[in-house]
Amino acid sequence: MRILSNWVRSAVAAILLSPLLVGTTLEQLSLDDMIQKSTSVVRARVGGSYTAMVGRDIYTYYRLQVSETWKGQSATDLEVAVPGGALRGQRQSIAGAPALVAGDEYVLFLWTSRSGLTQVIGLSQGSFTVKTDASNTPLMLRPAVAESMLDQNGHVVANHPWSLRLADVRARVLAFSTTGVLK
Repeated sequence: MRILSNWVRSAVAAILLSPLLVGTTLEQLSLDDMIQKSTSVVRARVGGSYTAMVGRDIYTYYRLQVSETWKGQSATDLEVAVPGGALRGQRQSIAGAPALVAGDEYVLFLWTSRSGLTQVIGLSQGSFTVKTDASNTPLMLRPAVAESMLDQNGHVVANHPWSLRLADVRARVLAFSTTGVLK
């Protein structure tokens, strides 16, 4: 009887704690995947942010000052929603969600849902910080994503940091936007 009682307590504890144990697993996206699947690709600086509820979820909305639109409808100001944030004493953390910093410049691969909510594609996979190297060449940088990554067949794959020349990626995105073909 004591064994059954301990088992029941363990089962109840597992059920109650299971929402806290859920992790994020991402399908690994290549640069070409992000170019094809995004509805827009922009180079922008984060101007500020605010949080709001969407159903039962908290989203952080970042205001972007767009300097270049490589794909999609051209805009000077844009707002992107990132799942997670803090609101009214409640915090939601979403593993894999990008953390954008006010004043920093990014290249963002975005998708807009049918409801009009614009988000970064692949969570942090579609967010690149813009920096210059020692020779003043603009680069797009992204650290390795900490969450588990799977390939299209469901196999675990290693994730590595990315460092790409901004001019090369811009040319690739613009060529795709013009022709619809990745070369």
